[in-house]
Amino acid sequence: MARPRGYVREEVLDKAMELFWRLGYEGAHLAALVEQTGLNRFSLYKEFGGKAGLFEATLERFLGYLIAEYRDVMTRQPMGLENIEVNLKGLEYGSQYYGCFMLNTLTQKDTVPAGAYQKAVEAAGEIEALYQANLVSAAARGQIGGKANVAGLGKMLQTLDQGLHIQGLAGTSDAQKDRVIAAMMAMLRNEQV
Repeated sequence: MARPRGYVREEVLDKAMELFWRLGYEGAHLAALVEQTGLNRFSLYKEFGGKAGLFEATLERFLGYLIAEYRDVMTRQPMGLENIEVNLKGLEYGSQYYGCFMLNTLTQKDTVPAGAYQKAVEAAGEIEALYQANLVSAAARGQIGGKANVAGLGKMLQTLDQGLHIQGLAGTSDAQKDRVIAAMMAMLRNEQV
């Protein structure tokens, strides 16, 4: 008969996530992960298959939260420019900001496990698709031109989203972020920028 776990998997993932998020995949050494999570090496390997498996599981947990947040905002009815603006304004900044865990994973392509990188790519694609769906609705509602390049604009909004996360790491203020978002929204509405 197997021994019951002496830990809660989700709590271990949350503790490991903080370390991976702050230090990156390479910076979060196994000894630090053991100390942070409270698992011994044997349990860590048994449960996750090692550091790479733990990273993938933590990223998957984070992406579940992230995509749920995007869907919560970006699927509000009626879909359109309002959802896009609310979403962009809701991006997190602050002194304890370590960037977006998904975006950090994408920028560490050569060092993170391939499976984790692929999950981050898929999540970024889902976010882009949410932007595109809102643009389709915006066109149908007359908020933007009916002949707008929705695919191109969706990619541009995804790029802006990711760029704002990087600007948050660089110390850009909320006021600066708001000016960038206002300019983007004016451009989408075909107003003078």
